[in-house]
Amino acid sequence: MMKRWIAFAAAATFLSCAPSPGTGTGDGKDTAKAEAPSAAAAPAAGSAANIDTAKVGELIKRYYASSGQIPEDVEMVVAEMKPSKISGLTEGTLRLSRGAQSQELPFLLSADGRWFLRVDPVDLTVDPVQEVVSKIDTGDSNPSRGPKDAAVTIVEYSDFQCPFCARAEEIVAGEVLKAYGDKVRFIYKQFPLSSIHPWAEPASLVGLCIYKSAGNDAYWKYHEAVFKAQKDVPNEEPEAKLLAMAKDAGADQAKVKECLAKGETKPILDAGMAEAEAIEVNSTPTFFINGKRLSGAQSLDAFKVVIDPELAKAGKS
Repeated sequence: MMKRWIAFAAAATFLSCAPSPGTGTGDGKDTAKAEAPSAAAAPAAGSAANIDTAKVGELIKRYYASSGQIPEDVEMVVAEMKPSKISGLTEGTLRLSRGAQSQELPFLLSADGRWFLRVDPVDLTVDPVQEVVSKIDTGDSNPSRGPKDAAVTIVEYSDFQCPFCARAEEIVAGEVLKAYGDKVRFIYKQFPLSSIHPWAEPASLVGLCIYKSAGNDAYWKYHEAVFKAQKDVPNEEPEAKLLAMAKDAGADQAKVKECLAKGETKPILDAGMAEAEAIEVNSTPTFFINGKRLSGAQSLDAFKVVIDPELAKAGKS
């Protein structure tokens, strides 16, 4: 495994909330992975001598960089392609470098150039960014900030009771959105980790009821209030505190109570949870910036590394 480079992504686990192994994130049901659509032709292969190593290297780097497992500035070269002892496969070596750091990674490639094999096979004909984008609902069922036609869309999967999400709220609202203004759109997705955070789901349901009955502005006032008062919300019977914050945000408390009693926003929450699991969100906060994953309560600079190239591609930098 690419331990040194994956450490860049793994470090994010110390900046995020995640359920203990075996606790699950919702009702305990596994979400089946959707069949991946073809998005690019596989590089020509066959014998080791005929493999387009430059193309293979480009596609492998696309996979690792787009899924947040290595930084964009890691240099990656495919070398030493030779027939494998395993019939139908070719062996190769990835040489990675970044400044004074370097690393080599052995890998296998299928005869048709499609499957890159580490522990599990990776389909190099699939663009991982487009695959994620195709599964994320960016419609009006979720609270958002910024213009719909912004060049960059940031989607966050978050939990109101997660302390790292509260830190991420400060970074996103106080730094990222201020730095980029109308160049970005921010969409907030409810992903309560109920197995470890008792009042996270009620907080999400109240928030969605506010959004449904009182609109976007009232929702964001509630949203900010919950994160600021995170330590004051009780684990037992949190609804009274949450409903008081709903009233302070300008929502009609009676309408919010009715919405909760009828379970009007539970389907929206469930759909968001299923969506998150389909794109393998397993901790909070997790961001997708134009489909590129950024995990944990990262700094403004970490957001810039992803956002600035996207703005440049759109001619909006």
